[in-house]
Amino acid sequence: MADGAARTWKRRSMMSFAEDADPRFADKPEDSAERSNRSPLEKGKKQPKIAFTGEEWGYGYQATDSFLRRARAKGNVPDAGLGAVNSRIEREFERASTNSNFDYNYAQTMPLRTKEQSLMAVKQDTADFAVIPFYHPYTGYDFEALRAMASQFTLLGVDQVEATDKLCLAVHESQLYDIIQSSHPGTGFSALQRRFRKSWGLLDTGSDNAPTGDYANESPRAGLPIDMADQKLIRDRIDVVFAGPEAARRCKSKLDGMRAIGVEVRETSQMIEPHRELARLARSSVNSNRQTNTMFDPVTGKTQFVSTLGADTQSNPLFAMVLPYEVAMRSSDYVIIDHEYDDAAPAKTRFMVVENNPDQTLVEDRYRTTDAKTGYWVRRLEAISNPSGTIGSGFSKMLGYVGGTAAIALVGLGGFGLLTATPLNFDYPPQLAWLSGLTAGSAVLLGTLVALISWVFLSVRPTGEQGVRVMLRFRRDATAASLGDIENYLRNFGVRHSVVRIDEDSGRDKPSSVVLDIEFDPRDFAYGPMKMLTRRLRGSVLNGALKKSFQRWKNRGVTVLAAMPFEPEQAQLPKHKPRRWWNEAVLDWAADFVETNFAIRLPRLLMFIVLPIAIVVAFVWKVLLNG
Repeated sequence: MADGAARTWKRRSMMSFAEDADPRFADKPEDSAERSNRSPLEKGKKQPKIAFTGEEWGYGYQATDSFLRRARAKGNVPDAGLGAVNSRIEREFERASTNSNFDYNYAQTMPLRTKEQSLMAVKQDTADFAVIPFYHPYTGYDFEALRAMASQFTLLGVDQVEATDKLCLAVHESQLYDIIQSSHPGTGFSALQRRFRKSWGLLDTGSDNAPTGDYANESPRAGLPIDMADQKLIRDRIDVVFAGPEAARRCKSKLDGMRAIGVEVRETSQMIEPHRELARLARSSVNSNRQTNTMFDPVTGKTQFVSTLGADTQSNPLFAMVLPYEVAMRSSDYVIIDHEYDDAAPAKTRFMVVENNPDQTLVEDRYRTTDAKTGYWVRRLEAISNPSGTIGSGFSKMLGYVGGTAAIALVGLGGFGLLTATPLNFDYPPQLAWLSGLTAGSAVLLGTLVALISWVFLSVRPTGEQGVRVMLRFRRDATAASLGDIENYLRNFGVRHSVVRIDEDSGRDKPSSVVLDIEFDPRDFAYGPMKMLTRRLRGSVLNGALKKSFQRWKNRGVTVLAAMPFEPEQAQLPKHKPRRWWNEAVLDWAADFVETNFAIRLPRLLMFIVLPIAIVVAFVWKVLLNG
């Protein structure tokens, strides 16, 4: 269907003998035959429903397609580590769905929603996932999306997707057919009438165009198919080009070229759905002398349409508009004249995949302490970074448990021996007569040492397979402490982070909340004997950052908005250089000391104090004392 929903029927098309002449879409996708012969849904799996902002700038379609392509390849969607904690969900809250129980080959997409509507669809169980934008390359963080996420209770961002909002130049078909049908027979425009329109089905016969095709350069899915020669022919007839503020900035060189050849360029206001305004303008300018007759044959059941137009040539100007490609290519009312109208490569917009994923630390008493909440989220984030676990970590834990058992035995035997060696006159069995005071003390010391070594082995954490992006919401009202300690900690260890205020608090009765966006690299999860000496003594960098964030006595009311994996090449925030107290801090202090005392203070001392005193002393010595 036109909204991307899967349909198992195949509609016949008249395109069976007509091929697209456009060389951009000449290659047949490798999986078209495979996708046209799909088997039914696997037994026990469900059809996932994805709500997204389909019309907003047009890039919601591409983000949803990227999300589904990744889900089909992996067969699963991240769950923010919820399966690793194995915690009981209270009956008052809905349990998060197991994402592996969905068949993503038959996903049902639900476009044309705002960010708030997409999130509410997940809350009301009418959708399983919501794809919403949270970072735009030109306007920065999407404050509406962050505020909407912060206002919900069980919603959590579990994955991030990158998408672009490529712009194209398109004209409306109603105006184009006026030119085509009023042109002289035999001309290039009149030849366009012989093109067969694409039709929607599971696969357009002859066009190699699958609505759920898994390939990057996706061809227009409906409308009049034209080649590049036709594009140039239509572009030469354009009289007026409409462009919004962002389109006018991003396509400046091509729009200046249109102005140079006499085409009028009109800048419009910022609109979420600019194609609707162009459609209204085009429909208001079409030739009103057209007559359309419909003839129905009751014998064969065929319907025939006959359109009659006078011999008057089309006199109204032909309108074109710079539109998001993802919107224009899905509409049968628009013909794309230039599919790449940007001056440079389009920037990437970040989207967040949101699902119902409760945080037990907000409702269960056992997680109310700082250490318990920190341990809970450390386990979840480690499960995101290492979804399959590591052999080395399991072996270290096994050694830790064995050593811990040995330490308990040694301390127990040593303690018993020490008790029997005291003046309290404890009797002990003959089998333990070999325990003297010296032997018992050595056993206690050895058991304590083994316990410390076992604790180190139990604390070993492997390096992650992928990074994790965490977004924490902090409240700043009442007696909440500043975020300076957390930022300083992240800065010292070189962790990428950014602080965002998610609302305007000017003139309000309380400060607005802020979001701390952190990108933990795989090495931030590692901890072991070597890391104790080279990076952080007490736990991994991740553990320290979360513990500082969740400190209850700071009264910051911290909640987790998103916990999303990312590959190293997907890191968005700038990398910080580490500032260690024993290295960079000492070097910076030494450099500042040398510059302050020898480059600034010493010249001033010599120039304004030592030199005048020397001159006065010399004058007194030579003149007054006749020296």
